[in-house]
Amino acid sequence: MFLITILVLPLTAMNVQAAAAPKAKNLTSISQSVNHASPDTPIIFSHRGSPYNNPDHSFAGYNQAIKDGSQYIEQDLWLSKDGKLYVSHDDNLKKSTGHNVTISTSNSDKIDKVKLHNGERIHQLKDVFKRYGKGIHYIIETKKNAGDNTATEKALVKELKKYKMQNNVIFQDESLPGIEALHKSLKNVPTLWLLDSVTERQYKEQIENAPRYIKFISIKLDQWTPKLVKISHKNGFKTNGWILNTYNDNYEALNTLKLDSVFTNNTKETSKLIDKWK
Repeated sequence: MFLITILVLPLTAMNVQAAAAPKAKNLTSISQSVNHASPDTPIIFSHRGSPYNNPDHSFAGYNQAIKDGSQYIEQDLWLSKDGKLYVSHDDNLKKSTGHNVTISTSNSDKIDKVKLHNGERIHQLKDVFKRYGKGIHYIIETKKNAGDNTATEKALVKELKKYKMQNNVIFQDESLPGIEALHKSLKNVPTLWLLDSVTERQYKEQIENAPRYIKFISIKLDQWTPKLVKISHKNGFKTNGWILNTYNDNYEALNTLKLDSVFTNNTKETSKLIDKWK
């Protein structure tokens, strides 16, 4: 009599990276989705992947967002000391890895030694492109410290051209010089401007003076007002709100304000609610 042992492998970082990457269902072109973005057909941007159940910017999180119906996964980019583009919300990796390593002041050999809490490495943008290719779209934000120049945007332009991803990306930035630098090099890449003001009047002035090539005006959800939505549309911009966490957030963004696009931490729930409220 033979004893047969069945080995059940846990879902580890190695399993995730070895498995075939999911592809978005019924993926439309970026130009089509941007042009048709409206309160009836809002675009969902999966904020850092699926942060409720997975580390930010992990393959596991991206996989879950795509399986939940996402067509856009977000990347926050930091430029390392030796010129590599790493995907991380924070410059310092203490929160995401437990290690006090700062991307902007470290070389890639040091960064590559630390792991996310699920065992995955800190991915470079090229890793994301190689894994998911043109099977998904990307919304990418360049991050930098106060006083930094546009080196991160220039590195992004090179990476987009190298991997021929110009038609699969929306670019977002808080910095107008950053947006201008990218737009100058890649005029066909849609841009999203993240506004940060205090009063409705200040937001109104920013919107009315924004370059007209910008596609989306993005404001924190609790700072949007119906008046600002109207001003944005009057000036030819699509609207974007962040970040949806709860049912009430979804209702405010999609039913009350009627935004054209949203960043959500729960792609599956937001998708279901959009279908429900149509």
